[in-house]
Amino acid sequence: MKTMFFFCFVCILSFLTCTVFAQEETDGRTWGLFADQSRYIYGDTAFVRASADTRQAPIDTLYTGDEIAITDITDKVLNLRGMKLPWIKIKYKKEGQDKEGFLWQGIISLAPMRRGELKLVAGMERRVDTILVYDDGSKNPGKQFLVKIKAVQGGKVIATNSFRMMDDEAANFAEPKVMSGLGLSNVQYIMVLSFGGEACGIPTNYHYFAWLNDGRLVALPERMCVGDAGAYYHDESFIFPVEKGGEPDTIIWHVEEEEATDKDDKDGNPVMKTNINVSSKYAWDGVNGTFKKIGKWRS
Repeated sequence: MKTMFFFCFVCILSFLTCTVFAQEETDGRTWGLFADQSRYIYGDTAFVRASADTRQAPIDTLYTGDEIAITDITDKVLNLRGMKLPWIKIKYKKEGQDKEGFLWQGIISLAPMRRGELKLVAGMERRVDTILVYDDGSKNPGKQFLVKIKAVQGGKVIATNSFRMMDDEAANFAEPKVMSGLGLSNVQYIMVLSFGGEACGIPTNYHYFAWLNDGRLVALPERMCVGDAGAYYHDESFIFPVEKGGEPDTIIWHVEEEEATDKDDKDGNPVMKTNINVSSKYAWDGVNGTFKKIGKWRS
């Protein structure tokens, strides 16, 4: 009888332990979120809770573009919109008062981007199922993130755009950047949102968008870089009109790829062999906010 009681006790304890650990597991992605950072609210409506629990009644409401500060990343996890992400403790000011509470990470933006009164609020909308189709025709199920960018001005979302990216090691870290229009007609700002990983051989993908003078947010061409120190690299770069070698209303896309040979130079480093060194062009239409590839690849 005692043996049976001990066995049942161990089973219950094991179940509770597994449940606790399951609750603490996240997707392992922070996208560069750390304590003591400033962020925006990404969700259309964000209900601030007194504790990290949806069963708690909201104590306040925030909206897209509202500014918050991260004070702590908790070990409590919520699985929503296909993403298992932690609850975040925040602080903020509202109507002249200092406030604090908890929000789920999925309704908090990536690192903030701002130019004057314009806020570019990027966030992870959801993770969705997809089918991967390979060159040989084979197919496999996979996952993708839907990433969305919202242009916010005067407390209102005035334009949006989005893109999808694979849920893989190249989606671990996010880094946003806002630049001038770089000479493209009717473009006030260009924003770049890059995603990459820590290890060698993991690509970094760069997603470009243009904020037009007439209040539209449109996609530009994308580029990618990947390399393994001393072994190979594949580098894609853009030249915009105001940059050296640039042309009016043209984005020049240059691709260079090298790999190591069996030979070493005088310093003992591998001699690299160039496999690809070509360029192509995209013509920019500032009126319609579109681009198209022109001409052929050239060395």
